[in-house]
Amino acid sequence: MVEKHWAKKKERGSYWGIVIVLRVYQYGGHWLMRLILAPVITYFFLTGGDPRRASLDFLRRVHSFAAEQSPFAAEPGWRQSWYHFWQFGLHALAKIDAWVGKVSKNQVRNCGDTHFDDLEKQPQGGILIGSHLGNLEVARALASKKYTRRMNVLVFTQHAQSFNRALKDVNPKVDIDLIQVTDIDMGLTILLKERIEQGEFVVIVGDRTSVTQPGQTIEQDFLGKPAAFALGPWILASVLECPVYFLFCLKNPDDGHYDLYLNHACDQLKLPRKSRREALQPVLKAYSETLEKLAIRYPYQWFNFFDFWKKDSQ
Repeated sequence: MVEKHWAKKKERGSYWGIVIVLRVYQYGGHWLMRLILAPVITYFFLTGGDPRRASLDFLRRVHSFAAEQSPFAAEPGWRQSWYHFWQFGLHALAKIDAWVGKVSKNQVRNCGDTHFDDLEKQPQGGILIGSHLGNLEVARALASKKYTRRMNVLVFTQHAQSFNRALKDVNPKVDIDLIQVTDIDMGLTILLKERIEQGEFVVIVGDRTSVTQPGQTIEQDFLGKPAAFALGPWILASVLECPVYFLFCLKNPDDGHYDLYLNHACDQLKLPRKSRREALQPVLKAYSETLEKLAIRYPYQWFNFFDFWKKDSQ
């Protein structure tokens, strides 16, 4: 059976299901949630053939590519894959922790070449390109509490919108600036450009291909094999004519702190129409290599449960 494009897969979960989970968490805390999560995660692991295969494929690629630096003692199997699913469940709890104030700034380490303090001082905004590796919610939540600069987050799935709507229903004080989009059109671009000129920031992920134009991709090596990366985030960054940063936030398994990687990519990304792909290669290579290095260091925090190396079809 041919695996569907990630955006065409039916999302498993609903708004009310998320609300129930959040309420249980609110009144029962972490331990009760973990008790509930264990059978739920096991159910999704056993019934989710494609995600399970994608998990195993990814973990084994990490092990093979990293060689002597592999985070695994032997080739990963179903136990490691289940633990990968389990970490995804804990990732959802960490999102909630961040937005309800249970993660303090003392639990976050700056590991990148730029700090949010630096962004606060500059007059112009910028674009932050993240991924589904780690937990961007922690970085966004802490930044929203400490800094005045607004972060406009572009989301492409109803599930992300449902999660944040449910979170706001449970805790009305939560203030998340989400912009749900199906396509990056001229109207959206003008809106974002105005906001950046006012000193705001745009957050978008760069590790998933387009929902509406899956063929609009560019290949770049990742873990030893060419993978398709979306052109959209980079074209948007070029049109916005603003500084570009990479943003990753990952939980350190050794001490439980969060490692925040905010790295300056370029002051302005220029992509001439006739040589767009060639001009994009240096910054995309830097993004891919950063993603690769962090994926090897934090493999269980990779939350793309689909065949990442599958070629997109038009």
